[in-house]
Amino acid sequence: MASCEKWNKEMSREFSLYKRLMWPLGSWPLDRSRNFANLRALFLTLTQAIMVIYISVDIINSKDFTLGVIIDHFVMGSCASLAIVKSTLIRLHRDNLSKNFGNAASDWTYIKKQDLRQVMFRYTNLARFVLFSQMGFSYFVTVLLLIRPLLFPMPLPPSQNVTLTMTSEKEIRNIELPYIMICPFDTQIACYSLYIFQMVQVISTATGNVGSDVFLFSVCMHLCGQLEVLGLELLRFHEGKENGYWKRTKMITLIERHCLLLNLAKDIVDMLNMIMVAQLILHALLVCIVGLQIILSLADHDFFHCMSGLTTFNIFMIQLFLYCYMGETLSSNTQAITRSIYFSKWYDLPTNVARDIRFITARSNVPVRIRAGKFYTIDFNSFTNVLKVSVSYFSVLKIIVT
Repeated sequence: MASCEKWNKEMSREFSLYKRLMWPLGSWPLDRSRNFANLRALFLTLTQAIMVIYISVDIINSKDFTLGVIIDHFVMGSCASLAIVKSTLIRLHRDNLSKNFGNAASDWTYIKKQDLRQVMFRYTNLARFVLFSQMGFSYFVTVLLLIRPLLFPMPLPPSQNVTLTMTSEKEIRNIELPYIMICPFDTQIACYSLYIFQMVQVISTATGNVGSDVFLFSVCMHLCGQLEVLGLELLRFHEGKENGYWKRTKMITLIERHCLLLNLAKDIVDMLNMIMVAQLILHALLVCIVGLQIILSLADHDFFHCMSGLTTFNIFMIQLFLYCYMGETLSSNTQAITRSIYFSKWYDLPTNVARDIRFITARSNVPVRIRAGKFYTIDFNSFTNVLKVSVSYFSVLKIIVT
């Protein structure tokens, strides 16, 4: 197997961008400096935990928040919580992910047929498209959150020796911060320092949450590409001119390859198990809260907050769709191997080779599925069910409110 530390240009094109995303979080599986990676991961966890605690305390203690602000806070807290869960689970499964990278480096080194490499490029380009679209949009929203407070001049606080009037005190406390909070301090330097700290928090949230999604998506897509490549090799197995001994040796190699890919898929499924539990729980809570915002905004003819709620709902649905696409593609590609064997000329193969094919066929009849909590399957059907339940909830809520 090729070393995962020595990448050719195809391997670098596929995964180098994800290294730049995951390294600052301490979640890059091939990081040589484990201690420094632990410090970066600890910093991410602490910043996100502080954000969740600060947002929760601010909502509980304040009585002037509107429903829109509460939803914005809930979205930020949910994204921060997901960033902690995803980055932590990626670190816990770093050894399994390293196996996937070692296999990917070997694939790009030893697979030479252009039609098979085109299959790999197709999945690579799909993952890169998801990377640029998801990270571009998330960083665009992050920039809007960061520059919004700077568009309004920050008032200078009065001297501490001067008694504050009600007007000046209100002016100071209305200094806005990146995630829609008032500055609790009465000095300008403290407010700017808090602004910089929140800026780091917001960027870490976007990278830890969305960056982990696109990283896992790329790993899964490469594995799906290898399953499709294996199916093509089995479909064309009869075209080889080897004698019976070498055909059986080649078949044993393909069987071992199939077992390796299934073990790598199992590692990914085990890692995504708890991620999907957290994703679905927070998604259900978000649907309930955002649905209430949309219905109340429509009743008050507040189309701005209505569109804001719909945008938030669509963002989380796209995030859920990525995982459903991963589950559907992984499941269908494992089952497609059986069809590839069926449409091949297996009846022209030697008897002992045709008998070995049954091992692959029997195992391919049990598809690999991504599940949340090991019981709820994540695929297109589950995404459709979630969408139907969300629309039904909106309809019932509209009837109750109106």
